[in-house]
Amino acid sequence: MPPVRIPITDVLDLHTFHPRDLPLLIEDYIEECVRLGFRSVRIVHGKGSGVQKRRVQAALGRNRHVR
Repeated sequence: MPPVRIPITDVLDLHTFHPRDLPLLIEDYIEECVRLGFRSVRIVHGKGSGVQKRRVQAALGRNRHVR
């Protein structure tokens, strides 16, 4: 399956993505945001049981561009 292209803005809403795709998605998103010159972004993970929130926090914690 070819990659899905989405417009890059300073907000990424994860509601439409499968949780298993989050680590690579977030890594690619942050890299593209850096390339485009964004200084801050917002990642919307939603509510629920907190599983997705923990995955997002773990992915951000491993990214060298995140403070």
